[in-house]
Amino acid sequence: MLAGDNSEYEKALIVFEKMLAFEMDHLQRSNIQRRIGDNCLEIIKQKNDLKICEHAIDAYENALLVYTQEHYPILRARVMRSLGFVYAALADLVNRAKNLKHATLCWEEFLTIFSLTATPEEHASIQNELCCAYRKLAELESRQENGKRAVEACKTALRVYNLKDSPLQFARAKANLASSHLTLAQAANAADHAKSCKEAILAYQEAVQVYSPVRSPMQYAAIKNNLAIAYLSLSETEDKAGNCRLALAACREALIYRTEEDQPLAYAATQNNLGNAYLALAEENEEAKEGEDGDEELDGQGFLENCRRAQDAYSNALQIYSREEFPRLYATAQNNLANVYLTQGQREDKVGNCMKAILAAEEALSVFSLEDSPEDYAEAKGSLWLAYLTLADIEYQAENCSLALEACEDRLHSYRAWAVQPLQLASCCKDLAMTAIMLSDMEISAGAKAEDCKKAISVALEALQIYSAQSQPEEYAEAQILLWAAYSALAEVQDCSENCQKAIGACQAAIRIYERISPAEHADALKNLGYSFITLAEMEDRAENCHRAIEACERALQYYTLETAPLEHAEILKDLAFAHVTLSAEEDKEECYKKALKAYKKAFKIYQTKSEELERQGDPGAHEMREQAEKCHRSMQSCKATFKAGRKAGTAVPPHERPGA
Repeated sequence: MLAGDNSEYEKALIVFEKMLAFEMDHLQRSNIQRRIGDNCLEIIKQKNDLKICEHAIDAYENALLVYTQEHYPILRARVMRSLGFVYAALADLVNRAKNLKHATLCWEEFLTIFSLTATPEEHASIQNELCCAYRKLAELESRQENGKRAVEACKTALRVYNLKDSPLQFARAKANLASSHLTLAQAANAADHAKSCKEAILAYQEAVQVYSPVRSPMQYAAIKNNLAIAYLSLSETEDKAGNCRLALAACREALIYRTEEDQPLAYAATQNNLGNAYLALAEENEEAKEGEDGDEELDGQGFLENCRRAQDAYSNALQIYSREEFPRLYATAQNNLANVYLTQGQREDKVGNCMKAILAAEEALSVFSLEDSPEDYAEAKGSLWLAYLTLADIEYQAENCSLALEACEDRLHSYRAWAVQPLQLASCCKDLAMTAIMLSDMEISAGAKAEDCKKAISVALEALQIYSAQSQPEEYAEAQILLWAAYSALAEVQDCSENCQKAIGACQAAIRIYERISPAEHADALKNLGYSFITLAEMEDRAENCHRAIEACERALQYYTLETAPLEHAEILKDLAFAHVTLSAEEDKEECYKKALKAYKKAFKIYQTKSEELERQGDPGAHEMREQAEKCHRSMQSCKATFKAGRKAGTAVPPHERPGA
């Protein structure tokens, strides 16, 4: 027997269950089972409960054994409609994707009997429900496909509902249509994303016509809240600051009617969106400034102030969202807090904010799972990755980098399981490759270093299977540079010549792209290429590879000039000098050492001047500049010694610093 609060539905349920003990035919028994299911459904509407959902499903399934499409199509269709509602409720408790699919199947069957022509009102009503189910399902899998199904369901409902004859149903369908467009936007490219967001905004604006803030304040506030979400989504690809301010204005208007006392859950939802708007504005406007319209409040009080306002808003939401009562909403707010801590850490207390972000992300992950919430799970793992990676630059480098790698691997696994958009997957592959390369530099054993490098190579190649040199040239080139770095690091411990050649191939592929789109990246890639040719020259084709290294360095120096980038200029001069030293084993030693000495002298002068400048400013970076100057000076002394030794007896060339040392 089911326990409850002695509601009328539970009393009726008890009566119907007792009736099953009586003798009756199959049709009568099915009718009783349908009544049991209907009463369970009414209880679920008041308070969702796992056992009640399961009881309703059992009852409806028993009824359907007799309610076949051949003999009782109308009764069967009505049970399928109710069963769909039960599965939709059950999806909020367990097996979200599986139960949402069950709900859509039930409602799709109902629509084959209650057609748009024969029963337009009932047909449109279930199309609205289908829209909601497909939209929720799109958050878990096949976002584009399920998003399109949600849009089509709403459009079908709007063939029945219009502003004049059925304003409330029209408004609900328009709001659902808008939310479906936002779902589609998340699976679209930049152009289609903006288009879908604008369609969502238009649909919300049509819906809000139905509600007056005086007569229907709660509904009016709900649409304003959703408008804020649409503006925030649009801000991702268009006029970020302007759309963030529109989102802020919509949230503030909604909060006039959504108070903590009267509508705590609605209040918390809008506070969450308010936090999102402040966070996005903080990312856009890192410097305190007054907007063109002179409204300082809307334009924010600068980066840190907007971060703190975002924290306050999320904290307000968490006052309502307890982990016990609203676990998913609680976890979402924690995810958002992690993001704001990471953003704030860019300007102050980096370690403290990273630790706070880690705690918040871990809280979110105590609720979100890969199975039921792959998108949210991936976002929380992304926050962990970034927090640990940031900490690795400050303290416990190897430990934090290893934790960052683990979080990024989990995130990539989630993306693969969730079947996200290919470009999103490729971006995560790049993140993982970069992290693995960083960790490889900290490894003690050659085996561990090789493992990290191979991991980086694997995901960089995966990214290159997605990126196109024509459609995504910048991302394609970035992945090639990561591949260069991974092969270069692997060459230090395994198959040096082979991996060095692979590194050169990847670097050359990047250079071909950067030559067209980015002079700075092109120069960096040329510098990398020079390094790889010098490394290869020590093993094979010394003269040819040295000349290639010299050519690459000289081309890089055309961009990194003494006037515009003195330190980069000095670094390349050191590589150039070492290439000439290496070449001296094959060609005129004296001429090669003259060129090397000339390059080292120029680099020495740059570092010495910079160290003196920083010392006058009291900058601790002066120490590093002095060290670089001393290295150049030692190399200069070595070159001079070689001259003397060569002129006297032609002795062997002494060892020198590796490029970039």
